[in-house]
Amino acid sequence: MPQKITKEHADKIVKKLKAKVIKSRKAHDLAQVFYDDMLVVEFGLRRSSSKDTGHGHLPDDLQLTHRQTLDLAYCPLSYAEWVAIMKEKRLIIEEEV
Repeated sequence: MPQKITKEHADKIVKKLKAKVIKSRKAHDLAQVFYDDMLVVEFGLRRSSSKDTGHGHLPDDLQLTHRQTLDLAYCPLSYAEWVAIMKEKRLIIEEEV
């Protein structure tokens, strides 16, 4: 069984991707990740004091596999590598000058 993706992982990913967090009065905040001022992905952050609160939606929201999501949290997958994956998936398109 794969390792559970938790709030602790989500918090690490927010920092690594320099996501902008929009606070809400609801049960979830919203993290938005931008590249060159363009929104690439966004995902919900459950507000809970427990570090092991599930965030199983992150792989789909981040357009990554479960393993890549954990690697992003634990550092084997760098920000630059994440950007490269997003470019491969055409979620980030560089404008030609």
